[in-house]
Amino acid sequence: MKNKQLAPGMHDKLFKRAHSIYQIETKVANFLMASRINRIDTPMVEYAGVFEDEFDNHNYHLFDKHGDLLVVRPDVTQSIARVVATTKVSLPVKFSYSGKVFRNHDELKGLQNERTQAGIEFIGFDPDRAITEALDLAQASLKLAGVDTYRLELSHAGILQPIFDQFNEAQVALLSKKISNKSITGLTEFVRQYPSEFDAFLVNLPHLFGQAETVLADAKKLVTNSDILAAFAEIENLSHNFEQVTVDFGMLAKRSYYTGLMFRVFSDKVPYAFLSGGRYDKLFERFEAGAVSAVGWALDVDAIYEEIRETLVFDGGSL
Repeated sequence: MKNKQLAPGMHDKLFKRAHSIYQIETKVANFLMASRINRIDTPMVEYAGVFEDEFDNHNYHLFDKHGDLLVVRPDVTQSIARVVATTKVSLPVKFSYSGKVFRNHDELKGLQNERTQAGIEFIGFDPDRAITEALDLAQASLKLAGVDTYRLELSHAGILQPIFDQFNEAQVALLSKKISNKSITGLTEFVRQYPSEFDAFLVNLPHLFGQAETVLADAKKLVTNSDILAAFAEIENLSHNFEQVTVDFGMLAKRSYYTGLMFRVFSDKVPYAFLSGGRYDKLFERFEAGAVSAVGWALDVDAIYEEIRETLVFDGGSL
């Protein structure tokens, strides 16, 4: 064996880390099943078409013996959608899951390419009730995992989508980059080149994050589009149900199938979200199953460990 090193982005887990991550995953998975949510386990490897319409170099690919392109799953949500779309599962239905997912990140970012997740998918239910129940379960799961302090961040796919609809594909890609970078200069230059009714909103977008009540009041003054105002109203109504709520109207949807409310959970210790989810009614269309209401979230067990590891006591071995 010439190369004894781990592949980029992969890590061995030993002792405290291995024990704790297993305990967190098991606690959350058992709690979700005890909450009368059906357990589902999907294959680690599926045909590439389940996860991508065109080649995505952030996925791990391999060929089977017939030459068909396969992907090591980057998430579980799309696998569950494939199950629902191709079997006789009756709707509505609730699923819970836990397991490994793989995503090939840029090596320079120093991110792990192998993560452990636990999560839920509510399919075919009234979306407003499903969102509320999903967030209640998320809070209970975080408490069970030992996370006491965090903030819930809300946004909505319906905020940026009406804006993206005004531009061509290349312009949307450029605009998305400016939004992701929260570039005031970049967005100012964009609206100068491509003026629209959303100019004031776009220029101010880098500032439209923070405490929900304040940001919502500011954002409402900048748009008249009915779809965006409806998205603001949905966020405002939901924000009253939870403490420590912030918003970020520059939050880009992780996947194109998101259609409604989106949420992430952060803390001051971990630099990225350790729980994220939302509503995605378009997911099933790629499996030719039509639009179906769906709400879900995924908890990043590895990130939870980083959040609470200093409080954990472990009497086993160490390096």
